[in-house]
Amino acid sequence: MKAKSIKGKSTDEIKKAFEQCKADGFKPTLALVFLSAMNEIEAICSLLDKEGISIFGASTFAEFTEQEAENTGIAVLLLDINPAYFKIALIDNGEGSGYEIGCHIGETGTKTFANPAFIISTANYKIPGALIIQGMIEKAGADATIVGGKAGELINLEGKVFTNTQSIDNGIIALILDQDKITLKGIAASGWKPAGTEKKITQCTGPWIYTIDDQPAFDIVKKFLGNDIVEDKNKEGIVKLNIIYPLQLYREGGSPYMLPVLFANTEDNSVMLAEAVPEGSVFRFSMPPDFEVIDMVIKSSVEVKEKEMPDADALVIFSCIGRLGSLGPMASKEVEGLAATWNSPMIGLYSLGEFGRVANGHPEFHGTTVSWVALKEK
Repeated sequence: MKAKSIKGKSTDEIKKAFEQCKADGFKPTLALVFLSAMNEIEAICSLLDKEGISIFGASTFAEFTEQEAENTGIAVLLLDINPAYFKIALIDNGEGSGYEIGCHIGETGTKTFANPAFIISTANYKIPGALIIQGMIEKAGADATIVGGKAGELINLEGKVFTNTQSIDNGIIALILDQDKITLKGIAASGWKPAGTEKKITQCTGPWIYTIDDQPAFDIVKKFLGNDIVEDKNKEGIVKLNIIYPLQLYREGGSPYMLPVLFANTEDNSVMLAEAVPEGSVFRFSMPPDFEVIDMVIKSSVEVKEKEMPDADALVIFSCIGRLGSLGPMASKEVEGLAATWNSPMIGLYSLGEFGRVANGHPEFHGTTVSWVALKEK
């Protein structure tokens, strides 16, 4: 399998780069398209569709390739995979909980290939990622390879997923690959270290947390993280928070569940997490990031390279948008370190939540995490 990545601010720039890619006879059959230029979706899809290229597309706040750690526009990873080795599914969620589309994707995969792997992205951040994973592993098994991230931008948390002729803002897109033909190896890693004592969510409804250890949730969060987390201190009611360290929620039989706090309600002192959690959940805060956070993520890729996959044809990365804010300039070092592991064509996006397998674990939904996968044709 041959792969090439291209990037540009517009479809016109992508078209020029694409023509250069074809100069040596390269004929891609599949394109992963990550873009922040939402107004270019129709044009870029038309361009690639006319070339007979299948599209797996998702919008984002910022996308990147091995050529640049952060790009604002369009990034495309072109692959010349045999069309018999992959299938793309796009499903609208409607009024579902997320579990149903997870089941649908998992079942589609097992009906298509004996040994399927899934690269996924979802639009509408409110669809619980944990329920999507639950549905997928129920149909495809707990050992299934699942990697991905939620589409969307930073301001309104809105996003789209799309393929050649259809774009939706409430559903899921899946690239289903035949693992008997394409090897996929990847890990979800965060690098965050826990801080403080264990705390319990004592009252909540969905993602809204009202009390922590029977005290107003917002008071507890401000006590640990400081009053500067409020972006607009003059605003009352629902206020956006500038929290760059995730909560680490414990879950039975798995790694800590990283979730950022997105909003607070100054009227009832509640806070809203990025995902619904069950009442009684226990968590710890996270320490401020340092270079060890990045080193741990890069180390995860080096270990896979050394032990499981010496060479890769391409790399796909889903990094939480929260890492971009918390790591600052260090975020580019993290992306560059992952890219340098294999020195292969790469594409990635900053997501609103990540899907992936932690080391020695099963697929799970994460926040403020990096989920990456390397691909190699057998």
